Amino acid sequence: MMDQKLDQKFDEKLKPIYDRLDRLESDMTYVRVVQLENNVIPRLNTIEECYLDASKRFVERTEQIDAMSADIKVIQSVLADHSRRLDKIPV
Repeated sequence: MMDQKLDQKFDEKLKPIYDRLDRLESDMTYVRVVQLENNVIPRLNTIEECYLDASKRFVERTEQIDAMSADIKVIQSVLADHSRRLDKIPV
């Protein structure tokens, strides 16, 4: 009899804690499923794809810029040579 009353008191005292734990578990499930899996992770994947595409373009442009730099040096050299030749032509 005394054990039953003690058990009943414990249950009464612990019920609010169990209720809070149930709500917390439900909230965590919502955060995990709805927020992370449905919102955050897909958005991160989209951002990752964009950054990967951009980085590939930057690498390609770097090679293009290097090639243009080499071409500019050749053009400068040719222009300097032509200027020297034109300066030698009597007017």
